[in-house]
Amino acid sequence: MNLNKQLAAGIISLALPLAGWAHNHSNLDMQHSWIKQPVPGTMMTGGFITITNNGMDDEQLLSASSNIAKYTELHTMVMVDGVMKMREVEAGWVIPAGETLTLKSGGNHIMFIGLNTMLMEGDKQAITLKFKHAGDVEKMFMIHKPETVEMHSQAGHDHDHDDH
Repeated sequence: MNLNKQLAAGIISLALPLAGWAHNHSNLDMQHSWIKQPVPGTMMTGGFITITNNGMDDEQLLSASSNIAKYTELHTMVMVDGVMKMREVEAGWVIPAGETLTLKSGGNHIMFIGLNTMLMEGDKQAITLKFKHAGDVEKMFMIHKPETVEMHSQAGHDHDHDDH
């Protein structure tokens, strides 16, 4: 075996065991990414997205980050003494293989606290989603008024305005 073939065989033998560990965001289908245009005078708002795990292994959304707010957190809504309360979800959410995680208003969502920029209808903002296996994935989120999203949802329109 000549040197080039030996070198190629060595590289392949080293790379094959790593193939089982390799994960990328190509197994994640991310749709309907949007941020609620905040009510004037408020310093917080929510972000929403649908993430389908088309991979063979479970994935986990660990956190989100942005430059539009002082804090960007994963939140859920829970009922406490008959009152709906918002709570941070520090561990994020597991997305089992073949299943979908839907972040939506009134449920699990991304919370932007301490907004430092104006968010206007039609603008786009880059949000980084951190996954356990896929790592950091930047996704563009469109700013919408809630009533605009509801109107489009009822008409069956897709809100994914990103080329990812």
